[in-house]
Amino acid sequence: MAAQQIAVWLDNAGSAPQPLHVGTLTCPAHRSTPAAFAYDAAWLAHPQAFALEPQLPLVAGPQYPAQGTLHAIFRDSAPDRWGRVLIERREALDAARERRTVRNLFDLDFLLAVQDSSRMGALRFQSGDGIYLSASEFAVPPVSKLRELQALAQRIQQDGIEQLPEYEQWLAMLMAPGTSLGGARPKANFEDTDGTLWIAKFPAKDDRYDVAAWEYLAHQLAGNAGIAVPNARLEDLGGGYRSFCVQRFDRSGSLNEPRRMYASAMSLTGKQDGEPASYLDIAQVLTDQGARGHIDADLAQLFRRLLFNISIANRDDHLRNHGFLWQGDGWRLAPAFDMNPNTAKREHALDVGGAYADTEGALNAAYATHDFYRLSAAQANTILEEVLAAASQWQTVAQRCAISQAEMRRMASAFGLFE
Repeated sequence: MAAQQIAVWLDNAGSAPQPLHVGTLTCPAHRSTPAAFAYDAAWLAHPQAFALEPQLPLVAGPQYPAQGTLHAIFRDSAPDRWGRVLIERREALDAARERRTVRNLFDLDFLLAVQDSSRMGALRFQSGDGIYLSASEFAVPPVSKLRELQALAQRIQQDGIEQLPEYEQWLAMLMAPGTSLGGARPKANFEDTDGTLWIAKFPAKDDRYDVAAWEYLAHQLAGNAGIAVPNARLEDLGGGYRSFCVQRFDRSGSLNEPRRMYASAMSLTGKQDGEPASYLDIAQVLTDQGARGHIDADLAQLFRRLLFNISIANRDDHLRNHGFLWQGDGWRLAPAFDMNPNTAKREHALDVGGAYADTEGALNAAYATHDFYRLSAAQANTILEEVLAAASQWQTVAQRCAISQAEMRRMASAFGLFE
């Protein structure tokens, strides 16, 4: 296989009427070796040009990732665990049909296999024949297909499902709406009745409680605490547990309208998976790369999220669970997402500001860092009071979400601050 040239386009709302050619990604014949990215000369000269990430400065010539096979910003456009599962199953199916061994898939393979219409962010990848990758015969399904998609997602997780004659069709129906998405839980993109793009997170086969309901509860509490969150709702699609549905914040409107350039905190901090990181690293991104006129507001919002995550034990708060949207002259915090009370983890993925023994200690450590968020003690105290007032209502919100008393008792330790 020869090296492949992939054109990288920016289809960002507010940047230009039509997508802009940003540069070229050279995919090596051996996918296990790093891919080079080079900015297009026209992009370097464009008045709205910006570096896709700090590790890709606006200079001419090929640039290689410091680690791995792809720059972090391109990994943000690639799938995580659920999407990779679907792509790997597709490869296994193709290999069986073609009577060959299953290929090992690498980051580049996963990146280029994502369905274009639902790819995360505003970067689009185009092959030499002018087709955006990856094209699919299946469009993003309408909301009316959610019940069927959930049933398929549950069936596809069962052992031995590959032997059924319907398997190939089921997998194809899940590939288009599901390959762009991260996380381990089964999920799918769908088009709501107003044309907007949403994500449905379905129950997993080994769930022991209504996971979606608790994510929705955290989402509601966050909104009540003054945290920016996208539209969301719970859907009962049958099968016992419910599905959490949330609107995609990286779209400016309907499916056919321009997208919004997204980058994870992992990309903009320059950190690697497994490397120690903190909320102050995210604050530094805003200080150094934030959109003019919004830095102070976004720092205050980040501080609010820090306190909120501590108060509800949202401890899986790693850098990929924080993100940014390009504003035109800098980055702004994206709406909060993937917030879940967690009783299994004892510590936050990110350093909150120092050592702590319990939730109260973590809050005290975080509060002591308010200067780094450009907040006075009085401002920080007001935010803390607002966050705690909202989070303390978790039982009332749980009842509104029709969460059982048994599940509330199970999750009570996540809200131990309010006992």
